[in-house]
Amino acid sequence: MLFCDCVQDYFRTYLMQQRGYGEHTLASYRDTFKLLVEFLSGSGLEVDALEMAEIGKDAVIGLLCWLESARGNAASTRNVRLAHLKSFAAYAITTSPEDAGTCAAIRSIPAKRQPSAPPDALSKEEVDCLLAMPGTDDRQGLRDSALLSLLYDSACRATELANVDVHDLVLGGACYVRIDGKGNKKRTVPLLNETGELLAAYLASSALGTNSPLFVNRSGRRLTRSGVSDVVERHWKSVVERHPDVAVHVNVKPHLLRHSKASHLVEAGANIYYVRDFLGHESVETTMVYLRRNLEKMREAVEAAADALAKPSGSFYAPGKKAELLAFLDTLV
Repeated sequence: MLFCDCVQDYFRTYLMQQRGYGEHTLASYRDTFKLLVEFLSGSGLEVDALEMAEIGKDAVIGLLCWLESARGNAASTRNVRLAHLKSFAAYAITTSPEDAGTCAAIRSIPAKRQPSAPPDALSKEEVDCLLAMPGTDDRQGLRDSALLSLLYDSACRATELANVDVHDLVLGGACYVRIDGKGNKKRTVPLLNETGELLAAYLASSALGTNSPLFVNRSGRRLTRSGVSDVVERHWKSVVERHPDVAVHVNVKPHLLRHSKASHLVEAGANIYYVRDFLGHESVETTMVYLRRNLEKMREAVEAAADALAKPSGSFYAPGKKAELLAFLDTLV
């Protein structure tokens, strides 16, 4: 089977129809295959005529080395690209069984080990300075204050924030925001009353319609992911200039606010499963990295798990229950 045909089938049939991935996930997969095509073309191969059997283990390893040496990609990025290609190889086995050996070899390529460190996070003092920086004296400052507060309080990603519409907000007694997450997964995130009040003031000053984007630029168009980044970076620059005694970090991106909120929740004693749902993680293992920022919280979590496993056996199998079970079993024969 031709490589080009198999890739198109993979995107249409598997990623889009079966998995239902969102546009940003698809874009990540797309970039992987664009890089693969660029690498193969640079190696003198005619990609249009390539058979699946010609995209072997050596070609993929060559791509991974090229990503690190020529493009300066970190091991984490390299591993993401490899995971995409392994997924593709697994799909190709089902559509092109004659290439099973080639695909199995690709799937056997190990991920590269990388230094494991807990996510970086802003201190609470740094967050407070950033949230207070725009002020609320004019519409621009009010918009930026509302944006930064929602970004931190909801721990959403920059793209998720940019995609929030006015009707996704519920303000009042119990404030929350509905977020469209990665992979088209939706989640509802509670907000602090202070954030709700700030958002209400912003909406009152902006006269946005119910179906309008929540945050817009000066032209009235939806603020993009890069627009959200610009707001964060611009105000953080002011924090560094005005509060050098507080600002430990030189540069701050939107995702650092997500890490910061998660870390602060864990430090405050929030249940790790609540933090998982709050962030929209599929697995609690992904969320556990925030425990490693605080060894005391990790110790408490381990002790709590140990206590649950070390309960007296009687609490699991009381004598009355045993007799009840034996009586039931006697009725069966």
